[in-house]
Amino acid sequence: MSAAMGGADTTGNPIADRIAARLSLYLGPHTGRVAVKTFAVRALGRGPETLTLADVPALQQALRPMLRTFVGRAQCEIVLEQIARELGL
Repeated sequence: MSAAMGGADTTGNPIADRIAARLSLYLGPHTGRVAVKTFAVRALGRGPETLTLADVPALQQALRPMLRTFVGRAQCEIVLEQIARELGL
């Protein structure tokens, strides 16, 4: 993780923080964090601070429509694959 993600910008969960960091490259830091929070609650019914590796596929599915809108279908799939690879999935 980068030093820019310190302090109040993190969830305290390394999985959520890594996903937010990857999304922030495409959506900006604030929107990346908000997207992880919003879609964790929507897809899993709980906050990003509770994310486990087993939750990542469901979160990716929930993020897919929003990412397609912002970055396009092809880039969306690349971003989701990068997230999976970074997390060792």
